[in-house]
Amino acid sequence: MKHRMVYLTLTVMYLLLLSCSKRQAAEMAPTPPVTPEKPETAVTYTNFAQALFQTKCGGCHSAGRGAAAIWTFNGLASITTNQSRIRQAVLVNKSMPLGRTLSAEELKSLQEWFDKNMPE
Repeated sequence: MKHRMVYLTLTVMYLLLLSCSKRQAAEMAPTPPVTPEKPETAVTYTNFAQALFQTKCGGCHSAGRGAAAIWTFNGLASITTNQSRIRQAVLVNKSMPLGRTLSAEELKSLQEWFDKNMPE
């Protein structure tokens, strides 16, 4: 009787092992988690434009400077009221900043910022 139970147990185990094919085993294997792409950081006045205008424009276009008569940079409001002029000089004509140029990345980010209605 004991031998019968051992044979029966071994037979059941053998049948269970046979029923699990390689394909089924592969299907049961956990799939690695999908890493989401890093979302792009939105270009805003705070994280991009403010520093750009301060460093690239503020030297000539701040109060008391020579080019302040043309346009005075004193924050977002001054950019908003002169945005078409700034776009034309910086992005279209590329005549500003005078004597220097913005990098391709700076130009791209500035264009994006203007296109998204200059978020703060």
